[in-house]
Amino acid sequence: MSVLIWVLTELKMQKNPNSYPKPLSLRRKILLSMVALLLLLGLSTALITHAILLKVLKAEFKSKGLIQARSIAANSLVDVLTQNIPHLKKLVENEKSLDPDIAYVFIADSSDHILAHTFKTGFPVDLAGVNNLERGKALNIQALDTRMGLIYDIAVPVSSENKLFGQAHLGILKNSIQRTINVINLIFVGTTLLITIMAIFLAYKVSLLITKPISRLVEAVQSIRKGDFSTRIDVKAKDEIGLLSHAFNEMTSNLNMMVEEIKHLTTLQERERIALDLHDCCAQDLANIIKRLELCEKLFVIEPAKGFEELKTLRGNTREILDRTRRVIFNLRSPEDEKFNLSGKLTSYIKDYEKANGISVKLDMPDSLNDILPAKMYSIFYLITEALTNIKKHSQARNVELSLGYDDKRNLNINIKDDGRGFDVDAAKLSALQYGKWGLIGMQQRAVSLGGALTVTSQLQKGTTVSFRIPLLQGT
Repeated sequence: MSVLIWVLTELKMQKNPNSYPKPLSLRRKILLSMVALLLLLGLSTALITHAILLKVLKAEFKSKGLIQARSIAANSLVDVLTQNIPHLKKLVENEKSLDPDIAYVFIADSSDHILAHTFKTGFPVDLAGVNNLERGKALNIQALDTRMGLIYDIAVPVSSENKLFGQAHLGILKNSIQRTINVINLIFVGTTLLITIMAIFLAYKVSLLITKPISRLVEAVQSIRKGDFSTRIDVKAKDEIGLLSHAFNEMTSNLNMMVEEIKHLTTLQERERIALDLHDCCAQDLANIIKRLELCEKLFVIEPAKGFEELKTLRGNTREILDRTRRVIFNLRSPEDEKFNLSGKLTSYIKDYEKANGISVKLDMPDSLNDILPAKMYSIFYLITEALTNIKKHSQARNVELSLGYDDKRNLNINIKDDGRGFDVDAAKLSALQYGKWGLIGMQQRAVSLGGALTVTSQLQKGTTVSFRIPLLQGT
C-alpha cells in the first residue's frame, strides 16, 4: 500500500512542476511507466469486457425470455381456445412469480382482447398494441422505456397447425442485466486493482535491482572525476549490469595504471623542459662568460686596461644572465597556466630584443593567438625566443621577419626568417651531436614534445629560415 501511495505522490508532483524541480530518476521512470501501462491496460480491458458482457447478457436474457414466453404460449393454448380466464390468470401469475426478472406477463386473443395479465392496478392502456405480432411471424421483441426502466417485450404466437389463436407477451427487465454487469465489473475492477498493486510492488523491486548497481556506477564515476582511481564496484550479478560493472572495474584499473604512467612521463618531460630552459638562458651564456674570462686573463698580461674594460662589460652581461636565470626559476615555481598571455609576452620580448641587439623584427600574428591551450603557449614562446637568441649570437642579421598563422588543419605555423650570413645546416647538426651543443637539438626536442616538427633552411650569405609546425587540436 505504501508503494501505491508513493506512486500517487509522484504523479501529483508531475502535475505541479514547481513542487518537484529535479529530473526523474530511472527508478521513477520505470515505476511511472509500469503504473501508466497497467492503468491503461486495466481500463481498456474493463471497457472491452463491459461491452462484451452487455452484449452476451442481453442475448442470454432475451433467449431465456423467449423460452419462457414460448412455454407460456404452449401451456395457454387450450385455455385460450376454451376461454378459461381463471386458469389463464393463474398461469401468468405463476410464471411471473418464478422469475424476478419478469416485469409482466399478459395473454391476448386473436382480436387483441386481453384475456389475462399480471398488473395489480389494471392493464396499462399504452401497452396494448405496442408490440403486436404480425401473422406468420414466430416472435417479435420490442424495447420499451418505462418507469420501471428498460423492458424487452417479447411476443410469441398462441397457435396450432399454423392457425393463430392469440399472443403471449413477456416483459424482461434490463435492470437485472445491468446489476449482473455491475457485479461482474466490481469483481473485475477489484481483481485488476489487486493485480496492479502487486505489479507495482514487483516493478518497484525490479527497478531497485536495476537502478542500485547503476547508482553505484554513478557514484564511482563521480569518485573518478575527483581523482580517486581506486574505486571498485562490488556487483555479484552475472547479468548485463554485472558485466558492465566488471568492465568498469577493469577500466578504472587501466586508468590508474595510465595515470601513474602519465605522472612518470610528465616528470621526465618536466626534467627535459627544465634542461631546455637552463640551456636557453644559462648554459650558453655561462660558456661565453668562461671564454671571456679566459680572454681577460690574457689581456691582464698584455693590456691590463683592456682587461678591465672587458671585465666591466662582462659584469653587465653577467647581471643580465642573472636576471634571466631568476625568470627561469620564477617560471619553474609558477607553472604555465591560463594567465600566460602569448601575444603580450611576444610583443614585450621583441621590443626589448630590438632595443638590446639593434635587430629589427617584423612581427605578424593573428588576433586569436591566445586561443591556444595554455600548456602549449609557454613552450611556443620559448621556441621563438630560442630561435631569436640564436640569430643574435650567430647570424649577424640586421632584420628578422617573424610570422605566426593557422593552416586548414588547425596547425600553428611559425616562420622566423633573417638576413644573416647563413650556415651549413647538416654540418651544424653533426657538430651539435658531437659536441653536445643544445641549440638546434633543444628546439627540435621542444617542437617534438608539442607533437610538431622543426624545419631549418639556410644558405651562406643569404640568411636562414626556421619553421615550426605545432598541432593545436585537443589530444595532440
